[in-house]
Amino acid sequence: MAALRIRDAVADDAGAIADLIRQFSAEDGQASPITPEEVLRNAFGPRPRFFVIVAEEAARIAGYVLYYPSYDTDHAARGFYLQDVYVRPEARGRGIGRALMAEAAQRCLQDGGLYLFWNALEGNAGGRAFYRAIGAREEPVVTLSLQPESLRVLAAMRAQER
Repeated sequence: MAALRIRDAVADDAGAIADLIRQFSAEDGQASPITPEEVLRNAFGPRPRFFVIVAEEAARIAGYVLYYPSYDTDHAARGFYLQDVYVRPEARGRGIGRALMAEAAQRCLQDGGLYLFWNALEGNAGGRAFYRAIGAREEPVVTLSLQPESLRVLAAMRAQER
């Protein structure tokens, strides 16, 4: 087994990151439209919207954590929201996910944060078991979202009020 290297993603990783995001999305029954250009613009542009930590084995990215800084009023503290935590299927079971999560935890604490927060699909039994094994607890939370069309409708309501 090749040595595992955990590192910050760099702009040259944008294509591999986009591929992994699409693979992760497909495993969840979705089809992410993300492109390498989106990754470049949003992770490495002048105003980054997210950060990526990668796990690399034999010069190939085996997994990643995509996160962004957040603030939680329940903790009155800073932390990180983990948008994606993903390890290629063929690389699972070797400690890569644990190493990525440990790195995210360490960076969060170094940034003055007190928590990591993320969501998992209810049907993702393997992922949820992994998260419990590293000490995560499941919270009784319902995730809500406004998707593109409903987001536009709500924004238009506000614009009409002005």
